[in-house]
Amino acid sequence: MKLRFSFLLTLGLALAGFTAQAQTKVAPRRAVAPKEKVVVREGVTMKDGVVMKEGKVLFTRQGMTTTLAEPTTLTNGTKINADGSVTMADGSTVMMKEGDMLSLSGRLTTTAMKAEQDSLMAMSKNGKGKMKMKRKN
Repeated sequence: MKLRFSFLLTLGLALAGFTAQAQTKVAPRRAVAPKEKVVVREGVTMKDGVVMKEGKVLFTRQGMTTTLAEPTTLTNGTKINADGSVTMADGSTVMMKEGDMLSLSGRLTTTAMKAEQDSLMAMSKNGKGKMKMKRKN
């Protein structure tokens, strides 16, 4: 009888302990301003890298584009400033112009280079270029 009483008393106290625990509310989340996203359209690709668009330096990494606010250093040592000046890994300095692109590996592609590539591709397509092709006999 004494054993049964102590068992029931222990069980009752354990159940009372479980039911007495109050559930606490989770603190409400603080409002956080979302990170600035810049949508780039009209011919500028969303490849990872840096592009000069409308006088702003846009930095794209993993598909997220933001305006460059502070100097950034790439893995090869190339430094990019918010005004568009680029210090290459070898120490030379270049000022980015509208439409210039810089890959994350440090390769600069200017608009003149892109125009030259486009004109060479057009010449090779219409056959009026000076490219010689070997004939198969």
